[in-house]
Amino acid sequence: MTKIRLYGYSTSPFVRKVGCCLYYKQLPFEFVPVDPTNPEQIAFTQQTQVPVLQIDDEWRNDSTPLALWLEELFPDKPLFGHNEQERALILSMDKWVTDSLILSSFRFAHETEMTARFRQTAWRMAAIVSSQTPLPDEIRNAWPELLKMAPFIKHMMCDIDKSELLPDMQMRVGMELLQHLNEGPFFGGLQQPSMVDFAIYPQLVFNYMVGTEQDLKIAKVPALRQWLDNMRQYLPENPLLVPDFMIVGHLPREAFEPHPERQVANR
Repeated sequence: MTKIRLYGYSTSPFVRKVGCCLYYKQLPFEFVPVDPTNPEQIAFTQQTQVPVLQIDDEWRNDSTPLALWLEELFPDKPLFGHNEQERALILSMDKWVTDSLILSSFRFAHETEMTARFRQTAWRMAAIVSSQTPLPDEIRNAWPELLKMAPFIKHMMCDIDKSELLPDMQMRVGMELLQHLNEGPFFGGLQQPSMVDFAIYPQLVFNYMVGTEQDLKIAKVPALRQWLDNMRQYLPENPLLVPDFMIVGHLPREAFEPHPERQVANR
């Protein structure tokens, strides 16, 4: 029997992307949380980059190449469409996910002011990491500052067009998200989900599910609400690699109604 292990942080959008691809292909796997302060779990790679996917005695990293590797080894339930045209479309949209959708969230973390709300959100992220690889209190307390200084975020900021202000980037990304959906039922107007859907889904539901947002704002957009409905049949109720006890907003029962009485989760 094939042994599959996925190494990474559940707070990483790239790790969650690979996890959702594995869920979709119905491949049993072990998620191995990595300690970001001492990544000894992936010492065998002699690198610090996540995600790392190990299949039997072979390992590789980088989320899109990992999805391609899964496709090569386990072609059932394809992640890259059914022909070369669909494959090219999926790879193009996947580049947009990295360069725009995910980059905008990292830019927000990098540029937003150190408000009480930002600290509370950062501490929630630290609590999630610590629930899987316990962190010293001083590291958890300093997480807001550490998040802004994170080398991988600073590295991604090198690709930012500084002439486009963050609010303008966020508005553009929202409009492009709907354009890429292309009336669905899945991104690119495809009839079956692809790697792109499994990159976007955990990114869009993460903050709601872990309690840093009080309602699922994207569900207010009819086209995205229908896409969420379409996606849920392919993934477990908790597809985030986060421990179940850290989940605050549960899909699908309560995702589509605002809950003003819910409080943003704290530490």
